[in-house]
Amino acid sequence: MVRKVKIDQAPREALLHGLRELLPRFEVQGRAGPGDAWDLEVVVGSGRRARRLLVEFKSIGEPRYLAQAITKLMLARRHIPRGYPVIAAPYIGPEGRRLCREADVGYMDLAGNAYLSFDGVYVERQSAERPARAKARLRRLFSPRSARIIRVLLEHETADWTLARLASEASVSLRTAHLVVSALDEKAFVERRRGAIRVAKPGELLDLWAENYRVDEHRQHTFYSFVRDPKELAARLAQHGGPLQVNIALTLHAGAALVAPFVRSAELHAYVGGDVERLVEALDLRPVETGGNVHLLTPRDEGVFYGTRTIDRIPVVCNTQLYLDLVHYPARGREQATELRRRVLKF
Repeated sequence: MVRKVKIDQAPREALLHGLRELLPRFEVQGRAGPGDAWDLEVVVGSGRRARRLLVEFKSIGEPRYLAQAITKLMLARRHIPRGYPVIAAPYIGPEGRRLCREADVGYMDLAGNAYLSFDGVYVERQSAERPARAKARLRRLFSPRSARIIRVLLEHETADWTLARLASEASVSLRTAHLVVSALDEKAFVERRRGAIRVAKPGELLDLWAENYRVDEHRQHTFYSFVRDPKELAARLAQHGGPLQVNIALTLHAGAALVAPFVRSAELHAYVGGDVERLVEALDLRPVETGGNVHLLTPRDEGVFYGTRTIDRIPVVCNTQLYLDLVHYPARGREQATELRRRVLKF
């Protein structure tokens, strides 16, 4: 349970100062709210018109806690017809801002994000920067081990899970699964019903992960092969991978060509795990700095191999991983990612 922010002079004055900047033509006056219904009441006036803003402060601006504040303010609004609900927090992320706008609730945070819409007044400001603490929370959420849980949820977006089954499926500890699911719950990305866990808003969760992911996080080894046909190269990789006990899964355009072909590419990218040197020798690959047509990726975490499927006898990463790798790839990756999402992911 999140403790209510103690409304001392600092947040109160910061909010009033911010409102005066946002509404320079209005007179802004604040007074303490009743406490159990809302924290601060602000009268915004211009001439004979006045509007009462009912402000609730939250120490954490995650959607789960914002939803609680929205419910509380909506109940209060029934008794104050001219009351306009506003939530204030240190930081409110894109998911939380969307939630407030959908509920017709204003918001302000210390990062510079603000939204107010009442009596013909419309103010919306967005800051591209996330505070350091918010960035750190996202890094933890999408760290390699934590991301295993998210990958499983997105690959089975209609499935119900217990915490123990989810941990087992993702090959992580029960504690890690609990922490990740709790963080996703705060962001309203999972639903919990009678002990069952299911992903909610898979498209928004995938977007947030993609925003915090880059394929160059994995170590890349580039080679030149005299075999120019990427399909033949892929077949040879698959043929040698098994006997050499090297885990292989195609990704980027080479993988997409087998799943949802849209962009043609002469290059091949594949994740490899195991004795890469023996594989390179078996395929007669020549290391190069530039101009190579084979790129073998040593993954930061074995989780990238989760859900690998075989298509035309060639292993390909799961759809979630394929989308993540493609979406920021400079060589027409976003185009191919969009097509993959339209035809296969569908969220």
